[in-house]
Amino acid sequence: MYYIPEPLNPKKDLGRFSATCFTYLWVMLGSVFIYAFVAFFVIMPGQGMDIQKTQEVLTKFIEKDGGAYILASCLGVLTFTVSRGKQLFKYDLRRKGRKMTPKVFFYMICFLLFAQMFTAVVNQIMQAIMQLFNLDLSSMESGGGGSETLTMLIYSSLMAPVTEEIIFRGAGLRALEKHGKIFAILLTAILFGLFHENLYQFYFASLIGLGFGYIAFEYSIIWSIIFHALNNFVIAEGIAFLSKKAPEPIVNIFFYGLLIAGSTVFLLLLILKWPKFKEYIDANRSLPGTYRQAFKSVWFWVLVVFTFLGTFLPVMAAYIVSLINNS
Repeated sequence: MYYIPEPLNPKKDLGRFSATCFTYLWVMLGSVFIYAFVAFFVIMPGQGMDIQKTQEVLTKFIEKDGGAYILASCLGVLTFTVSRGKQLFKYDLRRKGRKMTPKVFFYMICFLLFAQMFTAVVNQIMQAIMQLFNLDLSSMESGGGGSETLTMLIYSSLMAPVTEEIIFRGAGLRALEKHGKIFAILLTAILFGLFHENLYQFYFASLIGLGFGYIAFEYSIIWSIIFHALNNFVIAEGIAFLSKKAPEPIVNIFFYGLLIAGSTVFLLLLILKWPKFKEYIDANRSLPGTYRQAFKSVWFWVLVVFTFLGTFLPVMAAYIVSLINNS
């Protein structure tokens, strides 16, 4: 008896992953709502049953606390476990490639520093453009101030790297792998960026998503989790911690010096090793028409529109407020 393989269907595979991501977004919203609802009634007695005071305390608490996100991230993994079935933990997360080397580890750190530098430059350009319209979106640059509570530190440094890698580089990459590694890396990186629903984090998350996808494919998801955690804890949280302990000029010199050094190494690597990069891309291309078929997925565009609105509604709201204030 011969087994006849199913024909490739990128529309179906991308659609299913996108639908699960869309479900996860609602799970996150529900988790935050339930967490805030419970916290409201826990806080209220301490505020003399005053609803207005309770709301003020709750708002500040939710902004700094990571409990809701820890809950949401755990439920997110559960959502993808249901979607992928036994494959997630028996296949998706067990795939291993080559052994990590000190050289590759160093180059990957340089790539992360390049991504930070690229984002810093683009952020400055975006700020300049926004100022032309009298918009101040500096409050949207999340992650720059570091975590203020233990729960938020646990979420950003541990839970987010683990759960996001399980979702995007575990379930996502393996679901789309059959259509080509480049296709899987690119699409999961884009969705990873959109998933943050933040204008300033979109291109940064998408860029590092490319690197994490490559590492997960060629080495293992354990290494993509490690690099993700290093980015969040050592680079982001570490610099935020230093900025509170040392004079700002010294921290800036150290930080941007580090970014420039890492970016220089990565760009030199990219230029000198471009033939090998191109060889990898050519060897892992999708079949002709794969992207065209995949982008016919309704669920993909539902997710894109939903996350796009989540990203740009704050920008539109800020613009409307500026028009009202200037009128």
